[in-house]
Amino acid sequence: MGIIDILSNLKVWIVFGFVAGILIGPVGGDYTSTIMLIVLILQMTVSFEGLEFVKNDFMKYKKPMILGMVCCFLVNSSITILMGSMFISVNTALWYGWVMLASVPSAVSVVSASLYLGGDTKATVFMTSAVYLSALIITPLISWIFIGSAIGPLEILKYILLFIGIPLIASRILKRHALPAKGRIIFINVMMGTLLFLALGSNRDYMFSQPDIILWVILVCLIRTFVMGALMTYMLKHRGVDRDMGMIYVLFSVWKNSGMATSLSMVLLSGMPEAAVPGAVSLIIETVWFSAFTSYGEKIWPHSETPKESLPS
Repeated sequence: MGIIDILSNLKVWIVFGFVAGILIGPVGGDYTSTIMLIVLILQMTVSFEGLEFVKNDFMKYKKPMILGMVCCFLVNSSITILMGSMFISVNTALWYGWVMLASVPSAVSVVSASLYLGGDTKATVFMTSAVYLSALIITPLISWIFIGSAIGPLEILKYILLFIGIPLIASRILKRHALPAKGRIIFINVMMGTLLFLALGSNRDYMFSQPDIILWVILVCLIRTFVMGALMTYMLKHRGVDRDMGMIYVLFSVWKNSGMATSLSMVLLSGMPEAAVPGAVSLIIETVWFSAFTSYGEKIWPHSETPKESLPS
């Protein structure tokens, strides 16, 4: 395995971020949240750089776009809110962290995942576009409903515009100087590892002091990824959904932009540092699930099992 292959492996950067965060601990002091904002914006910019939009295709992919939003903000968010609600009486800050995780859109990397899984990548691009545009309204709305006055909806909207608007504009500019595919993957992975390092490092002391609560957070993350992913796969297969679209619906039903949730928690709930814990732990668990789901996608849902779909694609 060459150096490029190693650098392109997301698991390498997740291990780096986890180990560095635990060993080194907090860095950046009062500027940690600002550093995370910059890292996430850079990651989102390069992630958006590959998205292409053709006007006529919006009508063609209208149904998958709607279903993508349903999977992300109805299925995924509802499960996250439901399971996170067990922390309301345990720790208010942790509950707020779960709400932030539920409110953010799916990970942009679902587009890359569709390539690994042999799914409909073009449909995934439009589904991702729909999810992120709708997040401009849905993310502040979910946060306001479940957190209320603890965070102003306009404050959340400001940062959502920062995370989505700036990267979209910047990605159009960078299109003239596009990175090679491998270079883009490496850059995104480095940013992911950096986010994890900063998030875990800033919460290391809390995690060491509350191991029982952290174990519960890990358990919830495992259920909402591995168990939920298995249930969605089973349901879609037995509903007769086309395999290539079904795998994409599973991704939107499980994979949240945990890095964005962690950053928002650190910025908007700076007085509650443990609010970033659900996002930080989810970032690790979701990455492990993503690795397993894409590595064993053909075994999980073989291409031979492609019955006539009963849901629109």
